[in-house]
Amino acid sequence: MLFLVEEIDSGPLGSGAGRIAVRSRRSANEKPPWKHLPSMTGVVEKDFVRPLYRGDSILPFRGASSVSAVIPWSGNRLLDGHDEQLDTYPGLAQWWRAAEKVWERHRKSDRLSLAEQLDYRNKLSRQLPATKYRVVYAASGMYSAAAVVTDEKVIIEHQLYWGSATDINEARFLAAFLNSETLTMAVRPLQPRGEHNPRHFDKSVFQLPIPLYDPADEVHRRLADLAEQAEMIAADVLLPAKRFETQRNVIRQALTQQGVAVEIDSIVKDLFA
Repeated sequence: MLFLVEEIDSGPLGSGAGRIAVRSRRSANEKPPWKHLPSMTGVVEKDFVRPLYRGDSILPFRGASSVSAVIPWSGNRLLDGHDEQLDTYPGLAQWWRAAEKVWERHRKSDRLSLAEQLDYRNKLSRQLPATKYRVVYAASGMYSAAAVVTDEKVIIEHQLYWGSATDINEARFLAAFLNSETLTMAVRPLQPRGEHNPRHFDKSVFQLPIPLYDPADEVHRRLADLAEQAEMIAADVLLPAKRFETQRNVIRQALTQQGVAVEIDSIVKDLFA
């Protein structure tokens, strides 16, 4: 409720140039005491309202819907209520200082400030400034799902893993591996098991012999080309208004029907050999 927001109607006078009216994005998954607190509202400069990808935002070869988050990143550092630069942005300053007061009133201990909680173990600041090409994959699920992210404003949350690529072909090459059924089957012996099935990929995928992308290798280039085809197919799939697991399956079916998934799996299997 302090970071995730949704845009609201700013009224007949509008929000002013470069600013948007927002309020806390609420969720049924919130825990006490936060679930019992009133939503925050404010008018924040657009540069500080960023798209955020959660675990359900990544489909095979496609980024799905994102949510919005207020992130006080100045371009070279995270700002907090004591930073004089914060006052350069009055909308952000009002939101952030109000959020800090809520945090300090209801946090379980005073060990972390709000900015330190947001950037716990540097998981946010390591992303900023973002690189042009990132490969993002889901930390859990029955089948691995990954996509190439080129929007540098996107923030990646903890249910996803991400890594930078030097160019689009390297990114697509790795995305092809991560979306292949061959990789899913190969990683299963390395996964912890839930009540019924393996659930968590985490960093286990990198225990597999995934080769570094070689632009001089014709097979590597072909796999990157197939990933590009898969992106176009995935982008054209009409997604049902159902849970992300079903949406992922619908895209996988489309890729299989058009033969792209089969060829990707064949190449990945050969490169694993």
